[in-house]
Amino acid sequence: DHFGNAKGTFKQRYCLYDKFHYDATDSGFAAHAGAPGPLFFYCGNESPLEVYVNNTGLMWEMGNEFGALLVWVEHRYEPLSHPDVCGANSPRRCLAYCTS
Repeated sequence: DHFGNAKGTFKQRYCLYDKFHYDATDSGFAAHAGAPGPLFFYCGNESPLEVYVNNTGLMWEMGNEFGALLVWVEHRYEPLSHPDVCGANSPRRCLAYCTS
């Protein structure tokens, strides 16, 4: 619970890439017909979304090899994925929510 007792939501940026995504059996997995292929999920680090989407070669290489759906999610305290749980004029209180 990163918001204490506060209720609400915030916009979070993400990137999906589905050009490699195939049925599991088409990707070489023993699965029932029509089962979706794997999903590779990258939890964002403390960089903007574009930085790690464009610099995570392993995701791209393995996603292509295994027929995976690729998903990256920006860390919640990057500039464009930032919850406003403390109000615009109270940055000191928001430091309590900065975790790694």
